[in-house]
Amino acid sequence: MHLHPPAGEETLRPAEPTEEELLQLAPGGASERSVNTDPGWESQVTAMLKYSCSLAERHGVLLKQQEEEEAEHLRHRQQLERKKEEATQQQHALLDKVESLRVKLELNNSKASRKSFLSKKQEMTAERSRAEEDRDRLAKELEESERRLARLAEEQGEEQRQWQEELDELRQEMERARREAEEAELAALQDEIAAVEKQREAAAARIDTWLKEVRQYLNTLRVEYPQQYQLERLDWEKQESAVRKSQGELQRRFQDVLQQLQQGRDFESLPRISAPTLPPIPMVELRFNQVIQAFARPQFVPPPPFPNVGKRPFAPHQHQHQYPHPPPFQPHHHHQFPPQHYHPPQYHPPPQSQHQFQPQPHHRPHFRAPVRVTPPPSLSPSPLPAQPVSPSPPPAAATATAASSASAGKLDKVLEKLGTRFPQCTRAQLTSLLQQVKSSRGTLAGMSMEEVTEQVGMRLAQSEGAAPGPISRPFAPPSAARAPPGPIQRPMPPPQRAAAGGQAAAGTHGTHSACHDL
Repeated sequence: MHLHPPAGEETLRPAEPTEEELLQLAPGGASERSVNTDPGWESQVTAMLKYSCSLAERHGVLLKQQEEEEAEHLRHRQQLERKKEEATQQQHALLDKVESLRVKLELNNSKASRKSFLSKKQEMTAERSRAEEDRDRLAKELEESERRLARLAEEQGEEQRQWQEELDELRQEMERARREAEEAELAALQDEIAAVEKQREAAAARIDTWLKEVRQYLNTLRVEYPQQYQLERLDWEKQESAVRKSQGELQRRFQDVLQQLQQGRDFESLPRISAPTLPPIPMVELRFNQVIQAFARPQFVPPPPFPNVGKRPFAPHQHQHQYPHPPPFQPHHHHQFPPQHYHPPQYHPPPQSQHQFQPQPHHRPHFRAPVRVTPPPSLSPSPLPAQPVSPSPPPAAATATAASSASAGKLDKVLEKLGTRFPQCTRAQLTSLLQQVKSSRGTLAGMSMEEVTEQVGMRLAQSEGAAPGPISRPFAPPSAARAPPGPIQRPMPPPQRAAAGGQAAAGTHGTHSACHDL
C-alpha cells in the first residue's frame, strides 16, 4: 500500500518503506525473514500503517496552519505600513499649517493690534455705561416697588384688622345665636314637656273626675235606689276597673313620651297618645227623675218604679222589664254640665201629648204612668200636715208642664231633622249642641231651620276639633317661646246635687227654654 502525499510536500516528506524493508528492519534481521514465527504480525503491520497515515495527515494540517498564519501576518504588516504613511501625511499637513500661522503673526504689526484694542475698549466702555444706566433705572424701580409694597402691606394690614374685627363680631354673633338657639331649643323642650305634662294632668283629672262622678252616682243609687244599686254596682265596678287600668297605661305612655323628649327625640316623630273614651254617666237622667218625683209627690199616687237608667247608655235592649215608663221628655244639658265631662245618655223619646206620656217603642212598660202633676180640683185632696212634702204646685205649674210638653214635641221634630242632616250624632248630642247654640246666642227665636242646622254643624265641628285627642306639637311665634296648647282640656268639677225641689224645677225650666224658643 502506497500513500500519496499532497502536492507541494514531496520534497519534505520522506519515502515510505516497503514491506520488504520493514521486514528487514524488524528484530531478527534477515536471518528470520524467510520464516515469520509471530502469529499477529499482520495486525501489527496494519496498525503501524494506520499510525503512519495519521502522522502524515497531522503533518499536512500543521503545514496548512503555518501557511495561514504567514498570510495573516503579511496582511497585518501591510495595514501597519498604510497607517504609518497616513500619520506621516497628517504630520506634514500640521507642520504646514503651523508654518503659515507663524508667517501671519509675523505679518501683523503692533498698530493693528493697538487699533483693535482701542475699539474693544470703546465697546466695553459703552457697555459699562449702559449697564450703569440699567442699574440706576432698576434701583429706582426697586425703590418705587418697595414703596408700593409698603403701602400695600399697610392697606393689607388695615384690611386684615377690619376682617379680624368682623370675624370677632361674627364669632360673637354666632356664639350668641348658638346660645339663643340652645336656649330656644331648651325652652321648646321645656314647653313640649310642659305640654305633655299638662295633657297628662288634664287626662288624669278627666279620669279622676269621671271616677268621682261614678262614686257619686253609685252613692246616690245606694242611698235613694238600693235595688237598682245592687243591679248596677258590679257593672259600674267593672267599668271603673277598666278605666283605672287604662289610666295606668295612659300614665305609662305619657312617661315614655317624656323620656323620649328628654333623650332628644323629635316631638313630631313621637307616637300620638289618645285619651281613653269614658263611658257616659247618666247623672242628668238621675237628676231629672229626682225632679219628676219632686213634682209627682203631691199626687198621692204610688210613685212608679224608677227606671234602670244606668244600663241605657251602654245596652239599650237589656233589662227591658226594669223600664216601667220612659222619661216624660228628652233631657237637656244645663250650662253647668259642659260636654267635656261626659256624653249624655242616648234617648229616643216619641212625641208627647198634653195628657199622657207615650212609652218608647223598644221599651214596653208594665202600666201607664199618670202625667198630670196637679190633680183635678174635684179629686185633689188637701195636703196632710204629717206628710213632709211641699204643698201642691199652683195652677201655673200645670200650665208650664203643658207648655213643656208642646215644646218637647217641637224639639222632637227639630231633632229628627237634625238627625237626618247629621246621622253620625245621637239625639242626646244634638240636644247638647242645640243648648250650646242657645247659650251662645241667648235665644233661638226667629231662627229658621237652615240657620239652626248651620249653627249646629259649626258647633259639631268645634266640638270635634276640641275633643280630647292625640297630643300635638305646641305652636309658638318665631320671636317668643312656644306656649303648649291643651288639646286635652281639664274637666270642670261635677255639679252638685240639687238641694231642694225649687232648684230642680229651675234647672228643668232652663233645660226647656230651648224648646220654648223653637
